[in-house]
Amino acid sequence: MYSLHPPHVFIHRRVYENPQAVARLERMLAAMGNPATQDVDTADTDAVIAAAGANESLPVQSRRVRQGIEKISRDPIMLFNTFVWDPAERVKPTGTYTNPRAQSIARNMAGVGQNFAYSQREGGNGFDRPYVCQGGWGIHTLEGCVHKCDYCTQSYFVNVMLDLEDFAVDLERHFQERPQQRLYRYDLKSDYPCFEPEHGASALLGEVFARNDRYLLVYTKSNNIDHLLDLPYKKHMPCYWTLATDTQSRVIERDTPNLDERLEAMRKCQEAGYVVRAGFSPIVPHLNWREEGTIALEKLFAAAKPDTVRLWTLSMMEVAETAQIFGFENLDPRFVEEMHKHADEMNKTHCGPFPLHVRAEIYAHYIDEIKRISPDTPVNLCTEARAAWDALPDRLTMSPDDMFCCCGQTSVPGGLRR
Repeated sequence: MYSLHPPHVFIHRRVYENPQAVARLERMLAAMGNPATQDVDTADTDAVIAAAGANESLPVQSRRVRQGIEKISRDPIMLFNTFVWDPAERVKPTGTYTNPRAQSIARNMAGVGQNFAYSQREGGNGFDRPYVCQGGWGIHTLEGCVHKCDYCTQSYFVNVMLDLEDFAVDLERHFQERPQQRLYRYDLKSDYPCFEPEHGASALLGEVFARNDRYLLVYTKSNNIDHLLDLPYKKHMPCYWTLATDTQSRVIERDTPNLDERLEAMRKCQEAGYVVRAGFSPIVPHLNWREEGTIALEKLFAAAKPDTVRLWTLSMMEVAETAQIFGFENLDPRFVEEMHKHADEMNKTHCGPFPLHVRAEIYAHYIDEIKRISPDTPVNLCTEARAAWDALPDRLTMSPDDMFCCCGQTSVPGGLRR
């Protein structure tokens, strides 16, 4: 595990009903130096929220609370928990909260099951939504992250589900109900390798996915991957790294491994036999982004051979948030000007704050450099407007209607449809 020092560690009383969860709890607490803990239940929800600092006064913009507003430097609080699989045994959250993080704490305290464990992205690439996506499912045993990326919303607390064996049983039920679903992303609500091997998800879930001939996408920024190197489930665990320029990884993605550390982790996993994937997601066009982006791509292909690369420009944000989080003085001044010009058009849209022509310019640079360095590597745009694909017809060889991406439901290793 990472070296973590949360200011408060809470244990939901339901954990003690499960001996396997208790054993996992003891391993994780030992790795944290056996900090002081407090047992809680649903009646203690407001106290947990207060300890987390998820205050009602925090600004909620684009339906989100961003870590970059307060620039919190401490580790988040931790809540050790178990699933409540029977809906009849769940209770209603106490209180009414406008802060999304407080709402999440309240839900986790009251009890969650399948409504926490799985998240679905709709399939197909029609025009019923503002972006192109292959669709698929994610799985979750955690919520909240110990990395401190300024654009991220997974702040203030980490909820750790400890009953992984019970989750594995429900996961096999899920497999049977959805035979078309081949690959699952793990974990978009957190960065699960940060808690390994003490949490034990890699080994336990790797075995389940291998036995059922499914694929578990290890989705991470972390370099805490040595526990993966000797697992026997490599064929069924493609590993994806979110990468960033030197400036972004150091200044914007606080408390994360830097670019070189992530690439070394990728190299080690590829050498051990894993299929590796890479993405620049989100791309924040800071000062000198072009030059640093080229350097990052050259380092990527010197270290590894990803089977696909995804690109996604910073999105789901309004102009005012962008100023608060990054500071306009730290961004490409020409793009800042374009943001202001198109604010009314882009605010409250999925692809905001940057207008289409700005995003297309960013993608064109990355695609051109990838083709120069590694011309056979497939590139896709992630949850982008179809208009962005249409704006790059001479650069994108992949079709938005037949997309091979890092985490789509049919984008399994070796499954690229050329």
